[in-house]
Amino acid sequence: MTPTQHATAVDTFITRNGNNAFTPPLDDEWLAAEIHAHLSQAAGTGTDYTTADELLAAAEAAPAGLRRPRLRLALLHAIRADR
Repeated sequence: MTPTQHATAVDTFITRNGNNAFTPPLDDEWLAAEIHAHLSQAAGTGTDYTTADELLAAAEAAPAGLRRPRLRLALLHAIRADR
């Protein structure tokens, strides 16, 4: 994803979170939104950006219960990419 696409994902999450008709977001969704937020501010290049983006995509495609380790590792790379 590009930084713009990550920004859109964050906006979608914030909108979803504000809609009381939806089920409250799960911890994994919060963590994914935080990663998207970091990557939306990054340059969109570099090893940390690419690694975070790939781990995030893999985590979001994984079944519930198997996402957290990938999300946590993706967050570390996303924070480094955002520096």
